[in-house]
Amino acid sequence: MASHRIGARLSGLSREQLVAFIDEQAPLWSAAAMRVAEEHAARLVEQPEWVLSEVLLSPDLAPHILAELPTKEHAAKGTCRAWRRGWKETLKKRERPRLLFAVTARVTVTVFD
Repeated sequence: MASHRIGARLSGLSREQLVAFIDEQAPLWSAAAMRVAEEHAARLVEQPEWVLSEVLLSPDLAPHILAELPTKEHAAKGTCRAWRRGWKETLKKRERPRLLFAVTARVTVTVFD
């Protein structure tokens, strides 16, 4: 199998060629492969300071960010004080079961003369 040589083959590409290759191939990847690629990119790409200070640590935005996480992601609350506070603020909203259908009641009314 030639897949073990892909690193050597891609190492000679320019940044633009590599980005074009990834953009072309990414739609063909499975959901699991895309998650792994996203995790690697998140670790390797350094975020600017303003992303941390003005977005991720913002007391106004942290609850909205954390509200999207499932309740089993408890590690998020240990990240920092702002996230712990946001986790507590949004926990009750996330624990509520989300209804995917509407419940209707059928009522029979009897009128007497």
